[in-house]
Amino acid sequence: MKFKSKIRLSVIVLGFSSIFIQVILLREFLSVFYGNELVMGIVLANWMLLTGSGAYLGKFFPKLKKQFRVILFFQILFTVLPVITILSLDIWRTVLFPYGSMPGLMEILWSSFLLQLPFCLVNGFLFTAYNSMLSEFTGKNKASSVYALEAFGSVLGGIVMNFIFLWIFGIFTSLQLLMILNFLTIILYINSIPGKIIKIVIPVLAVIVVFIVLSLDLQGFTEKLLFRDQKVIFNRSTPYGTVVVTKNAGQLNYFENGLPLFSSGNEIFNEELVHFPMIQRAHPEKILMISGGISGTLKEIKKYKPRRIDYAELNPALIETGKKYSVSFDDPLIHVYNKDGRRFLSETSERYDVVIINLPEPSTIQINRYYTREFFIKVKDKLSRDGVISLSLPPTEDYVSSTAAKLNSSLFYTLNSVFKKVLILPGQKNYFLASDSELTTGIAGLIDYRGIQTKYVNRYYLDDELLKDRSSFIRQHLTKNDGINEDFRPLTYFLQINYWTTYFKINYVILFALFLVVLILIFLSLNKISFGLFTGGFTASSLEILILIAFQVIYGYVFRMAGIIIMLFMAGLATGAFIWKRIYPRWSSKSYIHIQLTIGLFSMGFPFIILFLNAVVLHEWFIHIIFYLLTLFISLFIGIEYGLASVIRQQNFATIAAKNYSADLFGSAMGAIITTILLFPLLGLIWTCFVLALLNVISALFFHLLEKE
Repeated sequence: MKFKSKIRLSVIVLGFSSIFIQVILLREFLSVFYGNELVMGIVLANWMLLTGSGAYLGKFFPKLKKQFRVILFFQILFTVLPVITILSLDIWRTVLFPYGSMPGLMEILWSSFLLQLPFCLVNGFLFTAYNSMLSEFTGKNKASSVYALEAFGSVLGGIVMNFIFLWIFGIFTSLQLLMILNFLTIILYINSIPGKIIKIVIPVLAVIVVFIVLSLDLQGFTEKLLFRDQKVIFNRSTPYGTVVVTKNAGQLNYFENGLPLFSSGNEIFNEELVHFPMIQRAHPEKILMISGGISGTLKEIKKYKPRRIDYAELNPALIETGKKYSVSFDDPLIHVYNKDGRRFLSETSERYDVVIINLPEPSTIQINRYYTREFFIKVKDKLSRDGVISLSLPPTEDYVSSTAAKLNSSLFYTLNSVFKKVLILPGQKNYFLASDSELTTGIAGLIDYRGIQTKYVNRYYLDDELLKDRSSFIRQHLTKNDGINEDFRPLTYFLQINYWTTYFKINYVILFALFLVVLILIFLSLNKISFGLFTGGFTASSLEILILIAFQVIYGYVFRMAGIIIMLFMAGLATGAFIWKRIYPRWSSKSYIHIQLTIGLFSMGFPFIILFLNAVVLHEWFIHIIFYLLTLFISLFIGIEYGLASVIRQQNFATIAAKNYSADLFGSAMGAIITTILLFPLLGLIWTCFVLALLNVISALFFHLLEKE
């Protein structure tokens, strides 16, 4: 194989490995740090910021001596660092944060930065180094070609990762196979390096390292670290998330994507969850339970002798574990549906007397969609005339902080915008009941009157007058209506995240100052060309996140789609970088302005397409195709923009690649984190996209004004 072909193959393997590791790292960070979209935004932002920094440092590559050996050294690091990084993440979590503790925002920020630092710097440096070497070897600017090859490798990695490795082999076996692929690439590369010793030593070391890694039980090692003093009895990755079940002192604990869902044996919680809403109606006959039915709640519901219990659970692995460890679904009363609860409500023709939502607090966009006005409208449409819906938030007990008050107020007023009556009942959680008919706090009296057998929710443990007083206490602390929680303006999610951060002493002045310093340093490194790439990257990563969020809102299983969306995004980048000359055969500075305005126009139309998809009932595959096309279009525009920027900038090959690629990634990093934690939660979908459109118009105007000077 010719040297030029070897470099191209190395670039493809670089992209293949990069997307592979990015998906794995993202999943692991979400699991280890009890992840939500905030954690996802931080991890992705650090990934792109560090990779961009590595690419920028790569501009010094032409000044280095023995370039072949430098690349070889970085290739070896690139090969062994993924396994080290994943193991370091698990060890880091265990050593620095005691079991049962919750890492704060600052801890997640600097932890993800430091843990990703080595691999991302190497990843970015290799991109620029390959670019420089291939351009120097051919005597032509190969910036857009290398960009396209790297993106093409990412597409291949996405296909293999999403459809083969992850579901067949698991994370650590996939990492081991990836290590073998990279070592084979290195062995092929060293044939171009002079010297016999290195051609013998490297393959021998590769075999030794692979043998050692293959002989280790990495999965068992990490399970013991993350679930200390617990026995892991079930661990499976599914298209909907990773489900882990542990056993400790006879209690079963259920986790999904690192988030604790529920535990067996918690009878007080099960009784409150079920009896608070069920006792509100004299003869509840049809019940819908959304998630959490395997924790013991179904047994409590059956005490009311209903005619039908429908149970919707998205992840089939949870149903499987329930059948195996805790509950039987053989009862003809119980009808189990492996479906997203919202989709099930849209499709069922049944009408229910009680709908019970047993989900964690809305700390993710996926869960928040069960706390929105749109969802409550769906529920009301499927309730009987005096039907009741029940859901919950973390308890406030005898003190309601300002952030907790806002969170509870948001849910209260969102429910109140759909239902005539809303009641808050404090217990192990704050239970929100809503209906168009009367609701009562006299729970214990009704339980005793109807002869329902309970251990805790009865007059011996529950004082109705005290419950009424505590309910009034919470109502008195509700703030004025600050806004309604909606699918595409997730106010409750934002308030829940804010409530979560109050557990930690965060110096927001330092955090803001740090962010501002990073932003200033980035802007100082930009010129009229790289500013366009920065805004393009910002817009692209923002829209990519909005696509994932929109899919999450509509379908509820973005876990399976995340890798596919990222893969399609890379495919669009590769295509754009390959075909930009066909789009602009007679390119000029005006072409660069034109593509920026096109990106801005696309951003303007994007939210209305999403809102249309959420409002109408279309075939699932049709909606999937539209999501895929949206992803391809935005990434295609960015690929074209990158190709134009590569020929407009007049500098040496390494500097062109370093500055363009780093500007693109720096913009992507800022877009990922700002859109995730600020723009979308505060402004909602439409105004966020308008901000993105305005940013691209400003960038085009900036380029136009400087071009005229």
